[in-house]
Amino acid sequence: METSEGLFTLHQSDGKLFYEIPDSLLGRDMIILSRIAKTAQGLGWGGDRIAPQQVVRWEKKNGRIFLRGISYDNSANHDDPVYRAVQNSNFPTIIAAFDILESKDNSSMIDVTDLYLEDSKTFGLQNRDRSRYKISRLDRNRSYLEFAKTFPTNIEIRTVLTYEAAEPPSQERTGAVSLEVNHSMILLPKEPMRPRFYDERVAMMSVSQTDFSDDAQFSKVKEYVTRFRLEPKDPEAYKRGELVEPKKPIIFYIDPATPEKWRPYFMEGVNQWVEAFEAAGFKNAIRAEMAPEDDPNFSLLDARYSVIRYIASPVHSANAGPDVVDPRSGQTIRAHMNMHQNIMKRMHWLSLSQTGPRNPEVQKPHLSTEEMGRYLQYVVSHEMAHALGYPHNQRANAAYTIEQLRSPEFTNENGNSASVVGRTRFNYVAQPEDGDVRVHRGYGEYDAWALKWAYTAFPDANSPEEEKEILNEWVAERGDNPARQFGYGRDDFDPTQITESIGDDWVEASELGMKNLHRIVPNLIDWMGVEGEDYEEVMMRYMQMYMQWGRLTERVIAAIGGSTEELKTYGQPGVIYNEISKEEQQRSMAFLDEHLFATPKWLIDHELLRTFEHVGVVERIRWFQASSLKDLMAPHRLERLVEQRALLGEEAYGPAEMLDDVRGSIWKELNNNEEIDPFRRNLQNAWLDQVSYLLLEAEAEAGNPPGDYRPDIGYVELRTDFHIQQSDIRALLFEQLSILKKEVEYALQNTDERYNNAHLKYVKHRIEQTLNRI
Repeated sequence: METSEGLFTLHQSDGKLFYEIPDSLLGRDMIILSRIAKTAQGLGWGGDRIAPQQVVRWEKKNGRIFLRGISYDNSANHDDPVYRAVQNSNFPTIIAAFDILESKDNSSMIDVTDLYLEDSKTFGLQNRDRSRYKISRLDRNRSYLEFAKTFPTNIEIRTVLTYEAAEPPSQERTGAVSLEVNHSMILLPKEPMRPRFYDERVAMMSVSQTDFSDDAQFSKVKEYVTRFRLEPKDPEAYKRGELVEPKKPIIFYIDPATPEKWRPYFMEGVNQWVEAFEAAGFKNAIRAEMAPEDDPNFSLLDARYSVIRYIASPVHSANAGPDVVDPRSGQTIRAHMNMHQNIMKRMHWLSLSQTGPRNPEVQKPHLSTEEMGRYLQYVVSHEMAHALGYPHNQRANAAYTIEQLRSPEFTNENGNSASVVGRTRFNYVAQPEDGDVRVHRGYGEYDAWALKWAYTAFPDANSPEEEKEILNEWVAERGDNPARQFGYGRDDFDPTQITESIGDDWVEASELGMKNLHRIVPNLIDWMGVEGEDYEEVMMRYMQMYMQWGRLTERVIAAIGGSTEELKTYGQPGVIYNEISKEEQQRSMAFLDEHLFATPKWLIDHELLRTFEHVGVVERIRWFQASSLKDLMAPHRLERLVEQRALLGEEAYGPAEMLDDVRGSIWKELNNNEEIDPFRRNLQNAWLDQVSYLLLEAEAEAGNPPGDYRPDIGYVELRTDFHIQQSDIRALLFEQLSILKKEVEYALQNTDERYNNAHLKYVKHRIEQTLNRI
């Protein structure tokens, strides 16, 4: 046999794998994680997980070895009598059982070949993929062990698995799917890292446990933030406030498959966080290195290493996050980042639609290495924030004023957002006449502050509870500083937390963004056309204009019936939710009248359109306008308007005023005796569709009554579905149709234009039909 020593001693012979498990490691917590190393086209990408991580323990009982799955969803102190009840409610599942082949030197040898090569859902494809590709079984004859390596704290197993599939993702004639899978087993620390309690006002990623030992008279959920384990090399110097290196810095290894020209930008995307960690008292806390290519013991899928993978795939994205996390404490043992090659195309699309008029570098089909490299540097920095434990912070996008965002001095120092994980790519507020306003992005004020909150060590604190008191003071001290606020991303009702939005004034920001779009479209052929090539790239950039138009209007729609959310805890002054004022909602509606419902003539360039399509623009604009109108007049938004009117009275922008304004915008030609163009006729029919739906079809199903306690999920149900049929809305919609009927009848007396006449006769018929069905 070939033998190697490490966490377990491994023995290999003729495709068989044996574990020699020391008695000292029986009962120790370990994590198993399986990732795709190589895969058939269409199934996934290198580095994708097959299944979530699982905590396991190896145990010896009755002369056999058992592998058990462990859950930390519930917990209690070992010395607390309730601990026995928790254990009784969390009996570990037996994943596999093994005969002991040989016992020696306080260890047990078992054959684990079948654990990795049998048709196991623990180490193989999950139900979602089995169902999708109609997989019948794993073919053992076409599956084998590629290698097995053992290290001091982990074991890495590589297998090739072949499944029979009726509908494989590619190469259909084979009737099979083959993939190479890396299985990691990682020993968790004997003494868990001291956890740090989660605070939604800072909102790092977290793990949770239900603690049955808490002094509260009920089981209490405790959440711990996910973070790397940083401990000062010199605790005394750290206490004195000196910058100190950590015992173990955070290292990210860059995939050798990364093209050489992009490697410096990947490096800088990681290394720029060195300065941010100084806020937590650490110097040289993080760095990037190229992964070694000539070390046989190094693998990008090895659970000891945090890595940045370069993926050759058509996906226009990147993703990252804590990969292996100790559920007992939230310690990030390893993080993983996937950089898909086509993220570059997405960044060009976004930069053109948001900064095109003022950035000559993007006014061409192919960007320079430096320009694209700066975008990739930002993407790595953004994903690095996720790896360090940050979720998306949408409130950071609204931290700065419009004036600040148009200032070269301010943006060159602060960027366009207080957080690199605020999902806003570029500064679309700035105009060409504003001068050298910063284009590229990096980490912001919130990121450094939140990193200080999450990673500062407290050597003199004796418990997470003591740390919590200090950290709570830090949050209170930040006051109302918008650059240190967190927001989940309330895309539905809070215009200060919308994806791809910036600036504290959503109307003015969107106005300026629209100005930039209007400047771009007439130049698309000149900017994106390439001699001798087709117009596909022109078409793709043109379609991105629609997407940006949708983002700008979506943000303003959120203000109608909306509120701003500021996360607080008891003891902080003020409420969490503040309704947006009547004046701001009316101002938002005026923007929608001009930039959403008015026919977007800036998108209707006949010469441009006919370079890539013979038909499509009328239907495309109908879809965008009708979808936005449906969102604006959705039951949940009308519910909020009803409640604001009920609580605030005349100070609120009530549903009657809102419905008046929408009807006045969409049907304004009737009062002005103007011709109705085809785009507006489509929009007017969409209005009739939504009103008819709300009047005749929209109903809420009876659910749990408000205030009902839900024992299955452990909380009181605050509200039920909006019962539109018993609210004011149907009476107001009946009123709207009655008013419109009179306006249509009057307009019919004053028009003889064929299309208008036919349209209005049909509108009158539809109104009468709807009213007759009520």
